[in-house]
Amino acid sequence: MVIHHENDPEDPRHIFLDAHDVLARYGWGKTKGYRNLKDRTVVPPPIMEHPMRWRLDQLLEWEDKLIAESMKAPVSRRADLASLLPPPKQRRRAG
Repeated sequence: MVIHHENDPEDPRHIFLDAHDVLARYGWGKTKGYRNLKDRTVVPPPIMEHPMRWRLDQLLEWEDKLIAESMKAPVSRRADLASLLPPPKQRRRAG
């Protein structure tokens, strides 16, 4: 559930994401997603612990850091940004 602050609902500093929103943002399923949310090497710590809430600007800053780190590598060795993030939950094909 995205929570907006009354004064400026579009300012990322005032948009809070719960665990469900973070899972959706990165395409993670519940099991792997909640494991990733507890791992501080995967995502930054939440602003609030109970219930867990992340500020959007915090996640954007973290994403920018990952992008900057990947850009520092030589072009021939640059990692795809997606490879820096844990892979999304694999889905089985129906049929």
